[in-house]
Amino acid sequence: MKKQVFVITALLTVYLVWGSTFLGIRIGLDGGFPPLLLIGLRFLLAGALLYGFARWSGEPRGTWKDWEESALLGFLLLVCGPGLVAWSEQWLSSSLTALLVSTSPVWVTVLDSKESLSKSRLVGVGLGLLGVAWLVGASLTLSGHNVLLGVAGCLLSALAWAIGSLRAYRRPRKRGWIFNSGLQMLFAGGFLSVLGLVWGERLVLASMEMQAWLALGYLTFFGSVIAFGAYTWLLNNTSPETLSTHSYVNPMVAVLLGFYLGGESLSQQAGVGAALALLGVLLLAAPRRQVG
Repeated sequence: MKKQVFVITALLTVYLVWGSTFLGIRIGLDGGFPPLLLIGLRFLLAGALLYGFARWSGEPRGTWKDWEESALLGFLLLVCGPGLVAWSEQWLSSSLTALLVSTSPVWVTVLDSKESLSKSRLVGVGLGLLGVAWLVGASLTLSGHNVLLGVAGCLLSALAWAIGSLRAYRRPRKRGWIFNSGLQMLFAGGFLSVLGLVWGERLVLASMEMQAWLALGYLTFFGSVIAFGAYTWLLNNTSPETLSTHSYVNPMVAVLLGFYLGGESLSQQAGVGAALALLGVLLLAAPRRQVG
């Protein structure tokens, strides 16, 4: 009973916090942060906290192979994940961004050579891809010449997250999650910060609003430390099917928060695309029946 309470609490944390980070990024951007520096600072702070704690707890510094693998996963999961999400939200609403990147389970299924495709999972992939196409079509009706860049960034983010997730899942777990996560965040934060500066991004402190700093704090502590910790704990304490439910709950949380707190709205066409994509993800996340 006690473990069940912990599982429910951890799931709610992942649902609500990760679903809210899309609006958090929007608030940070509106408050004066450039996108790459916002996410770069987020991961530098969170990574320093986690890596420092791991070293203080007795974790060794790690081998060159540990650092090399962490750099690669940090690039795929974090630079191309939240980094591209923030970059895309310069032109897209947090709601549409969340819906586009929520299709990563579809790409995981398509790319996983070890995945057995039942009829229901094939239908899930088909609905997911149709939903993506519908959402892209809805995006084309938006004004602004950079909308297509935002859409491309979201789809690339979902694809990179799928590739990184498959690699992380198959990677031998020789080190603790705090060490691995901290190191990945440090690499991603450093890369994004340097890339942002080279790209021409600057922090103009005089024009930064308080909401921007609050968003950075929320994304760092709640999004990168608390929610990621809950997610990692769930990896070892619940079924993959249960954990994967965040793939379709997070975008719903993002849409609701964007509507009620961010003043955002979705077109009817985008709503249809979202329904198709999320139905596909739901089919992919459904428990698989054992045969024999």
